[in-house]
Amino acid sequence: MLGWEFPPVFSGGLGVVTKNIAQGMRNIGVDLTLLLPQFILDQVEEVGDPLIQKIIDGEISSSSRVVIDRLRKIEIPTTISTPYISETKYSELLKNWQESFSFQQAKSADQRTRKNIKTIYGETLFQEVDRFAVEVLASTEGQDFDVIHAHDWITAEAGLQLKWQRNIPLVLQIHATEVDRTGNMKPDSEIFRREKYAMENADRIIAVSHYTKRILQEVYGISGDKIDVVHNVYTKEKKYSLEEQQKVWQKDKSQFWVLFIGRVTLQKGPDYFMEVAKKVIPLNPNIHFLVAGDGDMMGHMVEQVAEHNLHQNVHFLGFISSYQRDALYRFTDCCLMPSISEPFGLTATEVASYRTPLVISKNCGANEVILHKLPVDFWDSDQMAEYVLALQKYPALRRFIRNYSKDALPQDTWDDKCQEMVQSYQKVYS
Repeated sequence: MLGWEFPPVFSGGLGVVTKNIAQGMRNIGVDLTLLLPQFILDQVEEVGDPLIQKIIDGEISSSSRVVIDRLRKIEIPTTISTPYISETKYSELLKNWQESFSFQQAKSADQRTRKNIKTIYGETLFQEVDRFAVEVLASTEGQDFDVIHAHDWITAEAGLQLKWQRNIPLVLQIHATEVDRTGNMKPDSEIFRREKYAMENADRIIAVSHYTKRILQEVYGISGDKIDVVHNVYTKEKKYSLEEQQKVWQKDKSQFWVLFIGRVTLQKGPDYFMEVAKKVIPLNPNIHFLVAGDGDMMGHMVEQVAEHNLHQNVHFLGFISSYQRDALYRFTDCCLMPSISEPFGLTATEVASYRTPLVISKNCGANEVILHKLPVDFWDSDQMAEYVLALQKYPALRRFIRNYSKDALPQDTWDDKCQEMVQSYQKVYS
């Protein structure tokens, strides 16, 4: 399996999903080799992830094991620090790395730096993705696999090279497309062309929702017979007591909290969140809008707050830990997800699991599994504002959603979802 994120290193939902798939495959007895960029492995081992530690300590049997890039034995260095990267951002990262490299040379670099600087990184994002594919081929030389499982366009080239050079079937899982990232528009870009090419040449495709499957069919021209839908699953890793979580966030009982959480990017609709804030705050100063996360549109949001004098009611929390996030879900009165295009939206199922009222874009795949929510067109800030005001005014409405939202969620586990993925694997041989 080719991935680009793994907790604790992640900037979106892909890392969490990758870890859950790895754990689920182990649980159902599938031998899995997970290849990740070296910088992620370094940080995962440094933090001491329990799953990694079990592998290191030899607690996972050879008949049911997960090998994380063969740990210290296979290294695939790269400057791409996130699967959501743009060409411009990659150029910035490469420049920063080159400057840091020059500085390290001047200081007589340590052993790890000396080892990594031997690698010549691609001058562009696409050259780096292609170089990564070559590294993957070399790193897996002599190893035998029954199927390749790649995630999104950034690992697709490596998956295709393995497929063609080793004659191994490729299953490509799509978590998000360039259509989603660019605001539900059909882009004319190299990423779009690479996505389409990879989908056309993959043996099977796993989409995270029927919403995404429709995009793959209607925009990318992929046959529906080739696509299997496997929804994501949210499971709480640990339950915290009310007393523990009250220590994280101090909330005045008179305040009503509206939450935006996730990457602050065009795809997630932060502009529409701000439009709702501008319409609601003058009508009810007890309603507060919280932004948890970061992204390229954060500066724009801060400017909007200053321009409209909303600083008393709009609060920027920055990137928060999973512990802080879970506590925030518990105390938030309403979560607003105005995504322009959301293939699934794991955050939505997280919110529902905490019985938090959810106002969610109709362009979100999680609508397919969450029964009790308030769906809305992402552009309809008037409707969203009315929902927020109604939830604040009518506690009975909040109680109704809280009472039924969690119980209506599917009871599937990641083990169940991995069984569905294995069925997709088997289809490439039928």
